[in-house]
Amino acid sequence: MFSKSSVLTLVALAAFLSLGAVLLPQVVQAQCVWDCDLGGGGSLPPWGNSPQSQLDIAYCLDRDCVANLKDKNGNLIFPGNAIPVPLVQQDTFSCPPAGGTSGAVTISGNVVALLRDNQGNLLPQSAAQASLSLTILNVQCSADPLNTGKTILSRVVGVNELRTTVFGPSSSITILKPTSSTPLSLSTPIGWTGCPSNKKTGILTDNCPFPLGIVELTANQLQNEFPATPSFPTVGEVYRAVEQTRFVGVRDCKGDANSTDPNTIACSTGGGESLALFTFPGNWAGATNHTINQNSGNTPFDIFAPNFLNAILDQAAGITATADNGPQVPTTGCFIQANQQTVRCFFTAKDLLPNGCTKGLPVIVLVTGNLTGQTVGFESHDNPTCAKQ
Repeated sequence: MFSKSSVLTLVALAAFLSLGAVLLPQVVQAQCVWDCDLGGGGSLPPWGNSPQSQLDIAYCLDRDCVANLKDKNGNLIFPGNAIPVPLVQQDTFSCPPAGGTSGAVTISGNVVALLRDNQGNLLPQSAAQASLSLTILNVQCSADPLNTGKTILSRVVGVNELRTTVFGPSSSITILKPTSSTPLSLSTPIGWTGCPSNKKTGILTDNCPFPLGIVELTANQLQNEFPATPSFPTVGEVYRAVEQTRFVGVRDCKGDANSTDPNTIACSTGGGESLALFTFPGNWAGATNHTINQNSGNTPFDIFAPNFLNAILDQAAGITATADNGPQVPTTGCFIQANQQTVRCFFTAKDLLPNGCTKGLPVIVLVTGNLTGQTVGFESHDNPTCAKQ
């Protein structure tokens, strides 16, 4: 029941749903746990889930990880302007004043999925859009003994505990059929065994969910499947989030293709580790009526981060932006606007939108960078309207 071998392995990469289908609020950190975007700066491996029916699922939670994916010949799978922009979020959670069990945590986002063969090679022809929704129930909240005022969230599984009391029964990853708004690089997903597909072309023809969670486990199985590790120091721990270090980790598995039934899950070990990025409100500030002109040159973007102005400016040389999953464009310069408590950075709009944009539709702008004195970076988002076709 707990075999780790498989013929095909599925890799899911966290990413935006493109072409404005998902819009990001200007102020997002108020709705999230320790801000909300999860990632790893390319330093953490993709998440993975134990095989079931010859498929495995993994998640790569940031753009750097996606940008570094290669096929069996060492070629980049998403080169140039084709790199999807990741966005996976950990949502609202309120700790009781004295600690204890308090509600649930949901990790969700839009992802890009690929198959991987039993040699560990990614199959570019399988690339598809997908969505992730993973809910951890009955999370324990406690004070971090190493830092006053910081918290640790944890979920430890009990012996023979019902699977539907650990992960929400609707937890799943869903491979999405291509539509007219699907990016070209994700528009012909092939090879999804067990999912509805065209008999002649093999291309996915309908959405295909996989349930996520674990199985019921004896005491010995808990020790074997969920041993204590440096990241998960308690036997049976399937979820851990540490505010001080911004670590977020999950251990879970998946069920059958084209199913929403958690009872099809027949494995446990899997999951992965990530870091919660700092997320700041943003404002594409240089255009009338909050628009973006695809033909304009140097244009400002304001990052609202009152407590991190110098930390951002010190690393300004590494700040970049993307628009609608386009190329990653470096800033042409930044400075602090002390009276507005923002860092203003400039980007060339025509470089952000080499293929233009559609008049009247929102453009997803994402600015990323590092922070002096922090082990994780930041993201800032805005959705200006395309001003010119």
